[in-house]
Amino acid sequence: MALCSLADLLRDARAGSYAVGYFESWNLESTRAVVDAAEESGSPVVIGFNGGILSDRKRVRGSADPAIYVELWRRFAQRASVPISLLVNEIPSVQMALAAIELGASSLMMESESDDLDSAISLVRTVVKAGHAAGAAVEANVGHLPSAQDGDYQRTGFSGSLTRVDEAVRFVEETGVDALGVSVGNVEVLKEATARLDLTLLGKIHEAVSVPLVLHGGSGIPDGMVPELVARGVSKVNLGAALNTAFLAGMMSALDEDPVSLSPKYTIGSGWDIDCLAKGELAMRELVKRKMSIYGSAGRVRVSIRPEENRHAR
Repeated sequence: MALCSLADLLRDARAGSYAVGYFESWNLESTRAVVDAAEESGSPVVIGFNGGILSDRKRVRGSADPAIYVELWRRFAQRASVPISLLVNEIPSVQMALAAIELGASSLMMESESDDLDSAISLVRTVVKAGHAAGAAVEANVGHLPSAQDGDYQRTGFSGSLTRVDEAVRFVEETGVDALGVSVGNVEVLKEATARLDLTLLGKIHEAVSVPLVLHGGSGIPDGMVPELVARGVSKVNLGAALNTAFLAGMMSALDEDPVSLSPKYTIGSGWDIDCLAKGELAMRELVKRKMSIYGSAGRVRVSIRPEENRHAR
């Protein structure tokens, strides 16, 4: 099935009163987990990777080439039997955004480091113009999400800046973004607690802007709250931390089951029962399938599932 624009997936989600999941992956196995889950669930999906991580200074081997990642994700999307949008998430610079567009990403999410609204509008407007000219959709945030990993959050709780309705309206009107990420109490990397979402604020933003809304920090969002979020304009939920936890737990289970050898020849990439990457992939796939059911996107696409041996032979 052809690669889809994020705008198209979110339009269908709004019309069908469900949310599409963006399940962030980082390698072959995690990407396959997401795509296989989508095909087994008959669900549209957003796949992709974190652009900021590719250029982070903490990388011991320097910046990664985004072309390699985009090409891998594009191959998965083009061969899938369900609608897929390829998103480069949390892009830190216009330069990287333009490179992603040139490489064929169908969707971009800009991460403005500036708290100044005028600067953010100028940056995003530039990317939107280039993206739309190439048929790519653009998402961006108004308001700042805290991270559960930050010391300030650990000490005092929510320390971000909630989205202001008037700023959301101005941002959408002046940038032309296709989707708006909002801060309404959601928290990134929240693994062991639930976020306290301001549904009243979310509803006001939904009434004021015309574009679909996005919630980052999906790991801390209670499953039972999803219908209320969809009713208030949320058409996309980003999930990351919970996927990392599931994948790692699967990996550890494989290592625990290997009583003889920890040779990387067999425990990393062999596909055997003792392959920690295979076990991580399967654990992540099951979580993605469960979240697709919760978000309401499962069963929205009628597909013919390929046999197990063919599906994994991409």
